[in-house]
Amino acid sequence: MLGGAGPRRTPALAARFAERTRDEWTAMFAGGDACTEPVLSLTEAAVAEVDAALRHAQRQGKTAQTITRDGFPLTSVGGLLADARHELEYGRGFLLLRGLPIDRYTDEEAGLLYRGIGAHIGAVVSQNAKGDLLGHVFDRGYAEYRGRSDIRGYQTRADLEFHTDVVDIVGLLCLRTAKEGGQSVIVSSTTIHNEMLAREAALLGLLYGNFLFDRRGEEVGGQPAYFVSPIYSWFQGYLSCRPAIIEYIYSAQKKTGIALSPAQDEALQAFLRHAARDDLQLRMDLRPGDIQLLNNSVVLHSRTAYHDHAEEHRKRYLLRLWLNVENGRPVDPEAFPYRHGVPVGQARSTAHNAR
Repeated sequence: MLGGAGPRRTPALAARFAERTRDEWTAMFAGGDACTEPVLSLTEAAVAEVDAALRHAQRQGKTAQTITRDGFPLTSVGGLLADARHELEYGRGFLLLRGLPIDRYTDEEAGLLYRGIGAHIGAVVSQNAKGDLLGHVFDRGYAEYRGRSDIRGYQTRADLEFHTDVVDIVGLLCLRTAKEGGQSVIVSSTTIHNEMLAREAALLGLLYGNFLFDRRGEEVGGQPAYFVSPIYSWFQGYLSCRPAIIEYIYSAQKKTGIALSPAQDEALQAFLRHAARDDLQLRMDLRPGDIQLLNNSVVLHSRTAYHDHAEEHRKRYLLRLWLNVENGRPVDPEAFPYRHGVPVGQARSTAHNAR
């Protein structure tokens, strides 16, 4: 089961999601190329409103780094995004927006448009030591991130283990797909928690303790090479799970010489085993123009390895947003130190100082 509990769900979304159970959605679309996850499709009128907001932002000289909510005016679409935000925070915790005619825009226009849409969902925060508010997800020539400590997983074409990003909501806009692979996979961290509670409660308890996470060469201003965070946290009646990538715990162990206990290692491996269960997963083949939105407190995400096109202009390319929601789902501010973004400065690793 995907998602998290919340006080209410907006009527339009509640009606849509109540039409079928998760298993019924899966059975209905099995064997086809249709999506089995909740999808909000943009109408022609909605696309026209987004187009008008884009042209307004361009006339004002805005960029993906400077655009604000007020600089990207949306009326009816703004209401749709408000409903989407509530569903992300207190409903299933994931949504797919479909129908954006991405071929209509240049990559630069798509970035500005996406940032404008994101500004209506939450406050954008820095994704790296450069202070980028719009992340560029493509293969930078690295086959693997495991065994290294100077790059992050999204910079490679390798499969990514299940993880979260460190902010409230992560969004991905698909510009181009890979030649083969690169499928998005999500799983409920709340379900993993409850599965471990039923089967491995002692190990689950260890995941509420702190772990050292490798900063992957993005430490600035004399920061240590790691930050400290739990896997699970309970705060004001809400469960949150924001483990970043578990591999970063193991690389921090090598950097610091501070070893995990055998029980901690066993707890982390149990967490990953449950995340890898096919019966808990939902798979998405993102199409150009799709916007995937995930609540990091309740949904883990992964990506399968991929092979890319030879032509540069056809290579897999996604744009990423990190968003925080004001007065949203409560999250322990001390448990997740990167919630407000990656500190900006000259990173130790040169891999993070260029796009």
